[in-house]
Amino acid sequence: MEKPNNSPIIYTNSQGLSDNLTVTEIRNQRELASIYDKFRDPSTPFSTLVVEVDRMGSEFRNTDIVATSTIGNDVSLHDVKLALVRWLEIINNKYAENTIKSLNYDLTIYIDLCHKHQLNPFNISCREFISLSEQRRGECKPATMARWCNSVSKFYQALNIINPMQDELVKSVFIKHRKDKGGGQGQARGMTFEQLDTMYDMLSESDSLADIRDLVALSLMLECLMRRAELVSIEIQHINLESETPLLYISRSKTDQDGSDATYVPFSERTRRIIEHWLNLSGITTGYLLRGLTKYGKVRSTKPAPDLINKITKRASELLGLDVYLTGHSGRVGGIQELVADGHSNIAIQLNARLKTPAMVARYAREINAATLPMSEFLKRNK
Repeated sequence: MEKPNNSPIIYTNSQGLSDNLTVTEIRNQRELASIYDKFRDPSTPFSTLVVEVDRMGSEFRNTDIVATSTIGNDVSLHDVKLALVRWLEIINNKYAENTIKSLNYDLTIYIDLCHKHQLNPFNISCREFISLSEQRRGECKPATMARWCNSVSKFYQALNIINPMQDELVKSVFIKHRKDKGGGQGQARGMTFEQLDTMYDMLSESDSLADIRDLVALSLMLECLMRRAELVSIEIQHINLESETPLLYISRSKTDQDGSDATYVPFSERTRRIIEHWLNLSGITTGYLLRGLTKYGKVRSTKPAPDLINKITKRASELLGLDVYLTGHSGRVGGIQELVADGHSNIAIQLNARLKTPAMVARYAREINAATLPMSEFLKRNK
């Protein structure tokens, strides 16, 4: 009986030339060809990253070994590309739009730096990575560097190749960077109800579209403990102005991409009145609640960009004469601080603010006025 032939199957390409490829290799090439081009399209979030990886083609052929796997095997550029597009598909399905943009930005910077320093990004030593990141460590805050390193680490984990982020020497360099520059991430200045009252005194009697819209935005961001992205996503149908207690429906949050944690939160009678004033003044009946204005003072019909909230908080800061500007997160921070100072439990505040853990309440309230802390009352009674 003839013995079975265990050698790789030989295939013939369209030109009649044989490619010494196994069935698995043929399938992988077919899969790569059908998907990889999609990510070169400039309209896809990771097109810049894929184009950067394509530059490797001028330095390595697809059959050349460019990396070492986590278990010590050689990895070709073709296999790297195959793993890359699979990972990008998973990311596009799994992550929020802003997370994808952030990840793409970080990784494109990394690939660019590798080309600038003539380093193979798929096979970089710990000392090469330390040298490569030196300029960014000098320019960036520890929080920014931590995010960048986390993005690069995800990249290596997805490709299943040796990850320089896991090296103890690399870790020690970034620990030193955090110690030298200070590791605490800056928190937005909290907005207070006293500041909101002042804004109402200044603007509530105005017939200016910008004035009334800004009061709506500032009121909701403080009373409903809202993130900037949540504010610009509010639609008319999300607001219940008819109930005894006016309510806002928040369909999803930063950590709830499928809307499973959707909830209602209350706001005040004053905010109900200013929203009604805004709707009457603007003529808005459907669509998004907050809108940008044209240079002629007309209300736009499209969804506002998150930058609109930055402009509103910057203007409020200037009107209030603040030395440190409010940001799109100031209402959320300030509202949580007000609730902590008023003695509400961490669990109750967590539910109201749509936070994943009670520990986040303490983080938001870390800059609360010392006079409101329990020791202040204790000291008054024990002079």
